[in-house]
Amino acid sequence: MNSIDISWTGLLLGSLLLIIPIAILLKYKTGLVKSTAFAFLRMGVQLALIGLYLKYIFEINSIVINLLWVAVMAVAAAFTIVSRSELKQRFFFIPILSAIIVSVMINGCVFAFIVIGTDSFFNARYIIPIAGMLIGNCLGSAIIGIRAFYSSLARDEERYKYSLMSGASQNEALFPFISNALKEAFNPFIANTASIGLIWLPGMMTGQILGGNSPETAIKYQIIIIIGIFAGSVINVFLSIYGSKRLIFNEFNMLDSSFSEKQR
Repeated sequence: MNSIDISWTGLLLGSLLLIIPIAILLKYKTGLVKSTAFAFLRMGVQLALIGLYLKYIFEINSIVINLLWVAVMAVAAAFTIVSRSELKQRFFFIPILSAIIVSVMINGCVFAFIVIGTDSFFNARYIIPIAGMLIGNCLGSAIIGIRAFYSSLARDEERYKYSLMSGASQNEALFPFISNALKEAFNPFIANTASIGLIWLPGMMTGQILGGNSPETAIKYQIIIIIGIFAGSVINVFLSIYGSKRLIFNEFNMLDSSFSEKQR
């Protein structure tokens, strides 16, 4: 069974659907029209260039090049998370990048040694799309979780100080802030996961079915991908918080208020 290709004319005409949401955003003066247009234009250009690039990556299929490309994706993701969280790169880039790398390595080992085997996983057609989904889908939860942790900590710093003065260790004083950040980050994910199959079909499963794979194969891939995304996202947020907090507290466990871009 062959998949049905989309013509460039069909893609262009289908893209006109964006006129409706842009018109609504414009009417209600949201200030999002320019950023929306730029985001979708940038997405189209980037995907077109990546499509050309991946064509040659798949032909070369070198493990070294494949891993380097995954590293590039991790670096871009770390930069995006820090920027969108309105935090300073010098405090947060390395801890968040390290957290992403650890989460990808854990997921990679599961896929390589348990799920599909090393020969298949390190093939460019598997490692790049799988790593891309794992890294890309952690962005939203990471931004929400990290931003929630540091914004609530800055807002309720007196509560944190009171806990320390009452004899709590730093980890004990930070416990409620970490708990709240995890709830903020993963409540939407858990709700969406519970609705998969009943209300909507995820993109990977739909893509595989449209690409000609059997629904059974698509379902198995989708289940393990969703599990990998959730596990990787939780690991990423947790390690990002624990790794970065070492850099923004002084020797007296007091918060350095210059960690946020808002403090400039």
